[in-house]
Amino acid sequence: MSYDYSSESKQLELPNPYRVQNSLLWISGAVMLLGGLICLWWGRQDLSQAHAVDGTLPIGVGLGLLSSGLWAVGRAATRLRFFFGRKRPNSLAVDLPPGAIGTSEPARLLQEVLRQGALEYPEPQGPVQGVLYNLVPHLITAPTQVQELARKQFFNLVALGVTFISFCVALLLVTRDESKPWIAFAYFGFGAAYLLRPVISQSKAKLTLGSVVGLIAAAILGPVVIGTFAKALPSLNGFSVLPQTVVMLISGLAAVILTLLAILAQVTQPPGTRTSAELQRLSANVPPSLLMDELERRFQETWTEKIPNRRYARSEPVIDPQRHAAPFAGELFEETQPMPLGGSTAPDLKSALTSSRHKWIAVLDLYGTVLAVAAVVIALAFVKSFNVSLPFDEQHFSLMGIASILLLVALFCQHSAAELWGRFDFESNLVWVEFVGTYQTSTIGTGNVVSSKINTHNEVVRVESMTLRVWRARIESVAFSKDGERRITAMFSTDKEARDLAQHLAEFGQSQSSLVAPTQADQARIAALGATENQFAKLIDAPALTDTKAQLQQAIIGASGVDATTSTEVQPQGAHQDTAPKYCHACGQQLVAMARFCSACGVQV
Repeated sequence: MSYDYSSESKQLELPNPYRVQNSLLWISGAVMLLGGLICLWWGRQDLSQAHAVDGTLPIGVGLGLLSSGLWAVGRAATRLRFFFGRKRPNSLAVDLPPGAIGTSEPARLLQEVLRQGALEYPEPQGPVQGVLYNLVPHLITAPTQVQELARKQFFNLVALGVTFISFCVALLLVTRDESKPWIAFAYFGFGAAYLLRPVISQSKAKLTLGSVVGLIAAAILGPVVIGTFAKALPSLNGFSVLPQTVVMLISGLAAVILTLLAILAQVTQPPGTRTSAELQRLSANVPPSLLMDELERRFQETWTEKIPNRRYARSEPVIDPQRHAAPFAGELFEETQPMPLGGSTAPDLKSALTSSRHKWIAVLDLYGTVLAVAAVVIALAFVKSFNVSLPFDEQHFSLMGIASILLLVALFCQHSAAELWGRFDFESNLVWVEFVGTYQTSTIGTGNVVSSKINTHNEVVRVESMTLRVWRARIESVAFSKDGERRITAMFSTDKEARDLAQHLAEFGQSQSSLVAPTQADQARIAALGATENQFAKLIDAPALTDTKAQLQQAIIGASGVDATTSTEVQPQGAHQDTAPKYCHACGQQLVAMARFCSACGVQV
């Protein structure tokens, strides 16, 4: 198996789960291809000897065996390499694209599972299921797919078992040999239509209460009724489907039993169902949308193998700037990339036979392979013994019927085993974060309106006692086939991770400032401007110099830190004005140079 991920982790590399079945399919296909070629060779010889009628049957059987063999070989060839790429396995709910807002009904059901900390299972319906769940108590907590397969095959087992018992009783009670072929015809028709056909098509056998009553009545009354009307029935000239009926019931019954054992081997002890829930009351001067942004960043930092999370629900906490106070709510629900659990696949036949989970699946596949080989041998025996010159009752048509039944049952075994070989177990994390509360808006400013040179003005959104909930769990899930539906099988609490996430969001919200302040770069520029202003003030207040232009240029260069070779000339205005101190005519306070208002009383000067 290869995972199409850009990851260096060996955890993403697993053996092909169909390796064991592929090996057995190669064997079955090779035997059927060989049998088909032999039949075609015999037909060619008959045609070359001008026995056209004798050659028709071997050619027909050979073409059938060739088709079956090519199907088996092709089935194995398509699964030589098993790719499990991006977006696999399937998500537990509908995926939301990046930036989208919304949810879905499966996501709501998942959230309820996290909230309740429990998994729900369907209750048994009907008497047959009641008996099954009583015999296997832990089946109720098995994966849903396993329960569905077990219910279907147990029903098929009951149907075949009742039919086989009724057939045996009818044969024991019959007193006339000429009545046995007719009893076999009746049971063969019933079994083929109501039992074998549904079983082969992977559906449930059609057995109702009326069918059971009819089988019981047929077992007791059938021999008497057939014996009474035996003389009125036409002669069968020795033709009978008794061997086919026996083979159909016995081989089908054995296949269903092995399938049921392989299914029940997937049942384990009841799984854990614990989740973690963290609740905090948060008060902060921060818009709730900033908490959502920080939460998304936090999720991205914890991506598994740098693979994006599956997002199932997202809603933004909306703030209306026109309202002073209003409620808000937001949520984010994601699942980390499901990673395969080790030991869920069997690398070879020996390992499969020693594994409790895979043993009966391997036995079921081996049984199907034996049936396929036996069918080829029986078909070859029929073709070899066929002679058009012999009477009809001396032909061995029953062999061809038995071979066909065995091939159909072998196909059923292969399909049933493939369903179970394709089981994949995964583990991942479900995280659901909720924000619920009420926001308030206010205006805050800093600085003295009259004397401060820097004033700030800020619209503040404050949340008081906001409810912050974090639901988290490590889950195990299962899927049958790489594109099959994935179901949760177990949940485990992650208290520490949930507590850390809630604490991180709380600390982030409380660390946000509600005031606008200059940054470090702004402070550096303000310091440079202040130094330049001081140099100008000193220069203007000082006595007249002989070289005012050079002195002023030197002051500007010293304040700005610019190299003298790249500085520009500055021609100050008023360099030769009177520098005598001036005083306020109202209060007598000495005035700052070039001031238009008194700093003490505010009178214009």
